[in-house]
Amino acid sequence: MSKLINNSNFKEDNSHNKKAYEFIDKHLPVTYVDLTIAHIIKKGQRAPTKAVIRNVRNKTILRNDILLALVEVAYENKQAIEKIKLLTSEA
Repeated sequence: MSKLINNSNFKEDNSHNKKAYEFIDKHLPVTYVDLTIAHIIKKGQRAPTKAVIRNVRNKTILRNDILLALVEVAYENKQAIEKIKLLTSEA
């Protein structure tokens, strides 16, 4: 019988990871999985599974490449919302 190993690589006390997850919580759209896959493919990388993306989002596992893609998708969503607010406020 093998021992289960806890993922000791995930440390939320890293300030950059904590800030990234706070940003994601505020700005990531509901349809983030497909957008993240498209973003990763656009960079020329192999697409991860949807489950891996959800696990990174839920802090079950830590993969910096996927975390970066999630932050970039959240940033694009934030910019889109700000542009919509700007355009509709002048109307």
